[in-house]
Amino acid sequence: MKIAVKADGVIKVEIKGEGKDELVVIGNEVDSVKLTRSLRKGLGFASLLSVQEEKDEKEKEKESKEIKQTPIEWAYCSQFPPPPYHHQFVVDANPSSNCFIL
Repeated sequence: MKIAVKADGVIKVEIKGEGKDELVVIGNEVDSVKLTRSLRKGLGFASLLSVQEEKDEKEKEKESKEIKQTPIEWAYCSQFPPPPYHHQFVVDANPSSNCFIL
């Protein structure tokens, strides 16, 4: 138990199991690989059975109460662009005028 208590981030250590052969370690950001290696060095044999995140009851209630909404998907209608408008200029090289006095 002393080895597990010395590990970084450990909050609580319990001995459980039928033969009192299981060690339960609770903490924040505990490095499970480093803890298992240090237990193996001290005890000679240690195996990691499971790793799980422990959630508070308040967090569990929040997750259950939280309504999951599906995002609204908008359907966009694409329009074709209008045809291009071409300007056409008429230029007469010999303009005819209606005035014959000149």
